[in-house]
Amino acid sequence: MHRGTVNQSLEPRVGLTLSDFGNTTRDVDFIIDTGSNEEIVLPRIIIDQFNLIRGDDVRIILGNGEATTSATYSGQVEWHGQPRDVVVTEGSEPLIGMLLLEGSNLSVDATPGGAVTISELP
Repeated sequence: MHRGTVNQSLEPRVGLTLSDFGNTTRDVDFIIDTGSNEEIVLPRIIIDQFNLIRGDDVRIILGNGEATTSATYSGQVEWHGQPRDVVVTEGSEPLIGMLLLEGSNLSVDATPGGAVTISELP
């Protein structure tokens, strides 16, 4: 189970441990973005701190409808107590998208300081 809080801007946030398959490990604070179809999104400044494996570029549609191309990388996060390989998409801020949340229950108390809980579905 993962726990976090809702910030003053009503963004649900949770911290995850990110690694580049064991060489570098770091806790990263993510915003949960149910409008994102990615697994996780990270800004270039965080990507550069890891030895992530470069993948293909992907076309993404931003919230404002604008299309853009972003680089992808292979990384790993601790997810429900286990290491999980993920595709990291380069973006503006750390986000958890719906592909990572698949198979999980997300509970958000939508008030500043409210509880955020992600639990694994049976």
